[in-house]
Amino acid sequence: MILVVASMELELEGLFGLDRSPGYWEACELKYTGIGRRQVDKTFDSFEFDPALDGLVSVGFVGSVDPDFEPGELCLIESIESEGKEVRLQPDEALWKRAQKSLTGVYQTCELLTVDRTLRSIEEKRSLGANQFSIIDRETYWVAKIAEEEALPFLSLRVVFDGIDQELPPEFCYDGDTGKVKPGRFTSWLVRNPSRFREIPWLGWNSVKARRRLGQALNDVVPALLG
Repeated sequence: MILVVASMELELEGLFGLDRSPGYWEACELKYTGIGRRQVDKTFDSFEFDPALDGLVSVGFVGSVDPDFEPGELCLIESIESEGKEVRLQPDEALWKRAQKSLTGVYQTCELLTVDRTLRSIEEKRSLGANQFSIIDRETYWVAKIAEEEALPFLSLRVVFDGIDQELPPEFCYDGDTGKVKPGRFTSWLVRNPSRFREIPWLGWNSVKARRRLGQALNDVVPALLG
């Protein structure tokens, strides 16, 4: 059995999202944590790990801090660090090799940095572009840490949502725990900032591309991990 963990439903559900009809999904458990360390810890505080679990796979969207990593790009994670400088964590070698062998289509291998807050501005993302990291998120390190504590083999697959030169709407437009848009606040922000209307199409298109690529990757990798 494999535990697949994502932070938000919108990463896997909806238009061109994950198809869970294939039979192998019966041997998987899917869990959503919410955004950031606090939500990850809260989710797993009372979680009972099934003794039959063979591994934990962390999936979802990331932001790019490298111009070579564009929206829709699939990333097979080689190592994870946190902004707080905790010990670097790495995926299980056997799971990583099985995933690498099973993946179809173009993908990249890279290191990931888990940050304490969402970096929304182009300037913030560019400020991280000079280090060894190509992508950032807010959960993977903490999910990997739990896997380590539970002695569970760990693997992470991530897809770029926002490119290094794409600016995200401000935090008050979203629920800080779930990532869901707050329609009233989002609309109000757009009315006050009409020049940002042009960004709406790429937000939607990025989401479609990212979900489609992540779904394809999971359909490649999950059967290989269970086999």
